[in-house]
Formats: sequence, C-alpha cells, structure tokens
Amino acid sequence: MEILRTSFLLLSIGGAWKPRGWRGVKAFLYYIYQYSIIFANHIFIISGMLDLEFKNINTHVLIDNLTLLMAMVIGRQKIACFISKREDIKSIIDSFKKSPFKPISSEEEIIARRFDGIAKSIFISYTGTIICAATLFSGSREGVMDPPYHLPYSGWFPYNYTNPKIYWATAGLQMYGIYSTAAVDLAFDPLMSAVFCHLCAQIHILKHRFGVMVTKLEDISRLKDNMAAEECQLTAEWVEYHIDVITLIKFMNKIFSSIIFVQYTVSSVILCTLAFLMSHTKGLSMEFVGYSGFLTTKCFQVFLPCFCADMLTYELLNITSGIYGSNWFNLSNSLRKSVVIIMAKCHKPILITSSFFIVLNLESFTKIIKLAYTIYNVL
Repeated sequence: MEILRTSFLLLSIGGAWKPRGWRGVKAFLYYIYQYSIIFANHIFIISGMLDLEFKNINTHVLIDNLTLLMAMVIGRQKIACFISKREDIKSIIDSFKKSPFKPISSEEEIIARRFDGIAKSIFISYTGTIICAATLFSGSREGVMDPPYHLPYSGWFPYNYTNPKIYWATAGLQMYGIYSTAAVDLAFDPLMSAVFCHLCAQIHILKHRFGVMVTKLEDISRLKDNMAAEECQLTAEWVEYHIDVITLIKFMNKIFSSIIFVQYTVSSVILCTLAFLMSHTKGLSMEFVGYSGFLTTKCFQVFLPCFCADMLTYELLNITSGIYGSNWFNLSNSLRKSVVIIMAKCHKPILITSSFFIVLNLESFTKIIKLAYTIYNVL
C-alpha cells in the first residue's frame, strides 16, 4: 500500500488527485491549482495544433510537433480519467482494506507483502527510467531555446512574445504544462501496476484460503459424522470471496479500459514517429539522445500494462492448479462435486481488455512493436 500512497502523492502534484481529508480552504486552493494545470495542458495542445503547417511542409518538424502533441493528449486523458472517476478509484483502493480482501492471517500478510515488493520494484524501475528519459528530452528541448525568439516547444500564440518578460512567462507556461503532465504519467502506470499486483495477491490468498478450508473440513470430519452445515458455510464463504475478486477485476478493467486504449493506440503511433525522427537525426546529438529517452519511455508505458495484465491472467488460470494441489480428495462426495464445478468455472479465462477488442498481454506488446516497425517502414 506504500506504493499506492506514493503514486497518489505524485497525482496530487500533477493536479489529478485532491488529497483525501482536504476540506474548506485547502480544497479550494487545490482546485485552483488543478484548474491551472488543466489550463496549461490545454493551452499547450491548442497552441501546438495551431502551429502545425501544411504548406511548404518540413516533414521532420511536422512529425516532431505531432509526436509531442500526441503525448500530451495521453496525459490529458489520464488527468480526465482520475478526475471523472475519482470515486470509483477510491472504492477499489478502499476495498483492499476491508473484508474479504484484507489479510486475516500471518500467511496472508506474507503473500500481500511479497506482491507489495513486486509493485515497489516496478515503481522504482519505472520511475528511474521516466525521470532519466524526461531529463534527457527536456534538456534537448531547452538546448534549442533562443530567448526571446524561439520557445522551448513549438506553439502559436496570438501575441508577440519577443518581450523578455512575456517570453519567459510563455516558456514557463509551456514547461508547467509539460512537467505537470509528466508527473501524472509518472504516477499513473505504477499505480495501475500496483493495483494489478494487489489483485494477484488476492488470487494467491484465495488459493491459500481454499487449502485452509480443506484442512478445517478434514479436522471437522474427524470429530463429526454429519458436517453438511459446516461444508456449506465454508464453501459458500470461499465462493463469495472468489466472486468478489472477479467482480473487482472486472470493475478495475472497466475504469481503466478507455485510458489504456488511448495510451495503447496513440503510443503505437508515437513509437513509429520517434523511430522516424531518430533515423533523420545526427547520432549522438542532444536531439537524438532526447528522442532516445522519449522512445524508451513510450516502450515502457506500452510494456508495463501488457506485462501486468498477462501476469494477472496467468494467476487467474492458475487457481485450478492451486485447488487441485490441495487435499480435495479427502472431502465428501457432495463437496468434491462442488470442487469440480469450481475448477470448471476457474478454468474459463478472464482477459484484461482495452475497449473490448484489444486484449492486454505480452503477445499484444510484440504485436504493437511489429506494427510500429511496419508503419515506420512505410514512412
């Protein structure tokens, strides 16, 4: 849960998440801060679109501008997702602290800590990569600044910004929009990955509780001949927990489906454009290094949800192995029939989809890399 708190802190810095417990003046000031970030983000996108030229086209400049605009659109969608679906996201996070998802034994706490460690490793590696890449890209952009004539990022503004004060105010607005969006980017993917990891932990806890249930029933059978009531109660509790886990996974998929779709599709185009820009840039130049960092970031952003979704799908399919590995054969005939039904239900795969037609897994990642390379060859 520590990673979730860190991610929400970054989201608060990026203007996408008002800290819980902030009321009155604090909330009012934060909303002003949030609106200023939304304003800077939209000004960046609109000014960039107005600066696009379709006469006497310089292909390199046009693709460079479009690449940055597409990246900002992804950031804008992430901010909109967290603002519009705040209550739904809160309900997912809060559910991990309540029954039946809250660990109830030391063994379950060990399972939860293990997946917390995986989420922490993802957060550290992702954060380090994004910060390094963003530093390289920003450095390459700031290197082309020529105050008061050339802004760090292309954009059309309805005023003359050659006055030094106006120039630095405009450049500051651009940097404000870029860095706030980067903060949201920095928080979104680790947050979603942490949720995936916690769901994987719930599946492992589910398998552990099945083994505990079987052990309890074995102990009861030694003391009682008729234990139908206990069997029904314990089985019903486990089945309800299984249903709750599946429902939570589907709810999470519903919340993040649209933004994953936008990131997945737009990032695939960005990978193509970045490959094109790098092929038309001098090697070892600051601009080339900046594009390399940007490309690394986008590859990581596409890979991370695919990897986590693939891991979650595998864990769901592995529930049957966990059940089969228990002492289910020592149960009564009626309960063994129930176990067969449970295993048949668990064997049906639950896929993490993006807008109902893109299935997130490692195979999807390889497909998007192949698609990006194909489009690059066309360019």
